Order: sequence, then structure tokens, then C-alpha cells
Amino acid sequence: MLLAGTLLSAGAGAYFTDSYISDELTSAQERLEREYKPERVVVPKRDLRAGEVLLYENLAVRPVPRGFLHQDAVYPEAVDSIVGHRLVRPIAKGTPVLYGHVAEARGAGFSTLVSAGKRALTFPVDQVSSMAGLLRPGDRVDLLATVRIDGGSHTVPLLENVTVLATGQSVDDLGEPERRERYQTITLLVDPGSASRITQAREIGTVTVVLRGAEDNHLAYAGSPSFDDLLGGGRGGGRASRVEIIRGGVN
Repeated sequence: MLLAGTLLSAGAGAYFTDSYISDELTSAQERLEREYKPERVVVPKRDLRAGEVLLYENLAVRPVPRGFLHQDAVYPEAVDSIVGHRLVRPIAKGTPVLYGHVAEARGAGFSTLVSAGKRALTFPVDQVSSMAGLLRPGDRVDLLATVRIDGGSHTVPLLENVTVLATGQSVDDLGEPERRERYQTITLLVDPGSASRITQAREIGTVTVVLRGAEDNHLAYAGSPSFDDLLGGGRGGGRASRVEIIRGGVN
């Protein structure tokens, strides 16, 4: 009898242990299924830059595991609420669109692209400075100032590594050469002091735009005379060889 009771107790324990393990496995599987269940969300068909207007033709729908989704993701049934709105930050192709990527007001103004402490400065350019229309929003450029002093023409660096916000009235960069437009102005993102320097340089001479390579971030004009040196306002009171480097429109 004692042996039978022991065997019965052991059998019951094994049964309940197996049952507990089975329940735990089932619960874990259900949690995984909930976490990785795909949800259909809105994504861009290509890389989109800040300033572009969201259109139906540049958006798509793709499944993304629920566990990897941001709570701010846009679902297909809400796509109408973002189409026609301007992006305030770039989005990579296939990355879920978030409401935080999009300006609140449809067709929101250009000011959404101007970060705190910065200014958008627009000035006219010719065919040379516009790279024959090849300059695009998002490109980075250097500015050279040319002035006449003592009967001679002098060119010096003014600013470097400055972001182009717009060309003409376009803030979109579709990367399609066939869509190249004719424009007479460009808009740059600079700080207030740099905006004053550009305006001054244009008043007394000309400003030429020089396109930088996409990965070029080095100081290009170290050792060159500066704009202040040229006007006799540089450190040392003359045309010193020391240059005040201004990168990205910031002293």
C-alpha cells in the first residue's frame, strides 16, 4: 500500500509538472505571436528628405512586426491625414512614417525647415552659381566672396559647408535629372551672423556658390585670407594669412 501510494503521488506530481510546463510554453508562444504579429503601416517608397510633401505616389504599405513598431506609426486607414503635409525630418525608404515626421498643418510653411537659432537666407544666383540648375535642396556648398579693392579683384572664402534649403521655390529633391528646373534664387540655412556677412558681401561685391562633395566635411580654406582680412578688419589689422573659418554658417 505504501509503495502504491508513493507511485500514485509521484505520478500526480509528474502530471501537474508537465501540465504547468505545457501551460507556460503555450503562454510564451502566445506572447511571441502577439509581439511578432505583423501590422500593416505606411512607409515611403524611396528616401524622403525634410521639406518634401507627402504624396500618395511616394508612399506604400508594408507589414512590420508589432514588437518593432513605434506607437506613433501611421496606419493605412489614416494615410489621408498625412498626404499633402510637409516632412519636418528625413525618412529612409521602407521605414514606418511617424506622425512626428510630419508638419501638423497641411502644406505647412517653409519655416518648419528652419531649426532654432538658424535663418533661411534667399539670394539670386546666375547659371554658374546654380551649377546650370544642377544644385539641389539638401546639397552642401561653400561661398566665395569677390570684391574689388585698390583696383584689383580679390576672391576669398566667406562660408563653408552650408546646407541648401531650396532652389527657386522647390524644397523637394527627387534625384531625377529630367526634372531639373530653371531657377534664379537659392535659399541657405545659416545663423544670423552669417546671414549678415552674405548680405554685406553681396552689397560690395559678388558671391559665388561652390558645391561640396556629399561626404566632404573637412576644412577647405585653412590658411587663406578671410573676408574680414580683405576688408582690413581681420585680426592683426591687415591682410593676414590667418582665416576665420566659418563652417555650416556658424562662427
